Amino acid sequence: MMQATRRTVASAPTLALPEKQTVMRHASTLLLVVTAIVFLWGVVKVGQQWLAKTPVASVKVDGELLHVDKRAMAAALAPVVNGNYFTVDLVGIHDVVSTSEWVDEVRVSRQWPDGIRVHIREKQPVAYWGRQGLISSRGELFAPIQTERMEGLPVLFGPATKSVQVMEQYRAMNSILRGLGMTIIELELTERMSWFLRLDNGIRLVIDQVDTIEKLQRFAYLYERQLKPDAQNIATIDLRYRNGIAVGWKVQKNMKNPTPSV
Repeated sequence: MMQATRRTVASAPTLALPEKQTVMRHASTLLLVVTAIVFLWGVVKVGQQWLAKTPVASVKVDGELLHVDKRAMAAALAPVVNGNYFTVDLVGIHDVVSTSEWVDEVRVSRQWPDGIRVHIREKQPVAYWGRQGLISSRGELFAPIQTERMEGLPVLFGPATKSVQVMEQYRAMNSILRGLGMTIIELELTERMSWFLRLDNGIRLVIDQVDTIEKLQRFAYLYERQLKPDAQNIATIDLRYRNGIAVGWKVQKNMKNPTPSV
């Protein structure tokens, strides 16, 4: 007996075509995106053309300024503030501002839509250098043409090439002396590298370059334990000794041991 064989014939898959509404929706979205891009590009171009025809309208000078006159600085910049927002010479402005003796750092930037900002950081004087110049917190020497006398600043002396060393030594020495209730009002480094100090109570100290800070600490120790009661009668103290100090009195004292030692 023959058996009939059943065969299943698979039909070819059919491709589903997008509906007309879906096509139209995608086309509309694409058109909106293109329109937005064209619009923004047009706005940018119009803005650039407007700025290219518009000169810089303002120069703002700011910062915590005590010695730099903002109005005078803005007036000095007028000759170099040429062109528009895009073409103005920022480097030229920076160079003009940097010529001021009081300027430590300067940052120049464009300020939308038609301005320039000049931010200045002034030099911070920590002492007078000699009788006319000043020394900054970085140890830089500068000499402003005109400046009011600043009370409370010490006077430092020394070779110009040693200005940073003198300033650092001043800070280290003054830190020790403040513990004794004294401060340095004059400090000099001689060509032979000796230190001469004049304190606010009138005492003068002399220290050599060998173990300078250690010798000043020795003075602090002796001052607290032996010399303090006679401080008003002390004229000078020489610390250039290995194991002691030499005291110069305003009025000679009748002492068996005029030179304290440790």
